[in-house]
Amino acid sequence: MKQKVVIRLSLSGNDQKCRTKAFKVAVSQPGVESAAMTGDEKNQLEVVGEQIDSVKLTSVLRKTLGQAELVSVGPAGGDKKDEKAGSDKKPEAAAIVTQPQPALYYYTYPQYPVYQVTDSYDQSNCSIM
Repeated sequence: MKQKVVIRLSLSGNDQKCRTKAFKVAVSQPGVESAAMTGDEKNQLEVVGEQIDSVKLTSVLRKTLGQAELVSVGPAGGDKKDEKAGSDKKPEAAAIVTQPQPALYYYTYPQYPVYQVTDSYDQSNCSIM
């Protein structure tokens, strides 16, 4: 099943060099069939393919371009038959986007036993002197 991934990029103006880098990164990923720039400011990269790893694609784009945000992942809607058949169905519930909670790590230090060392040679009670 084909899926469509939309990633918002932080592109300043008509930066053709960054757009070219984004396209090269997108089409180098396995399963990608097409890539296009969409949106009002042409700052969203729309990738269509099968079994695309959207998280990996987003992280590689972050490494090369600076800032990339995964907007949506869903099925590609290119078939006319599915649209007509889907009009009789009820609309699906929207997915809820949640913010991941930071992982809390509690580091414990090892508990070592405490030994008290006393001097067994006490000079104040010496009988020889």
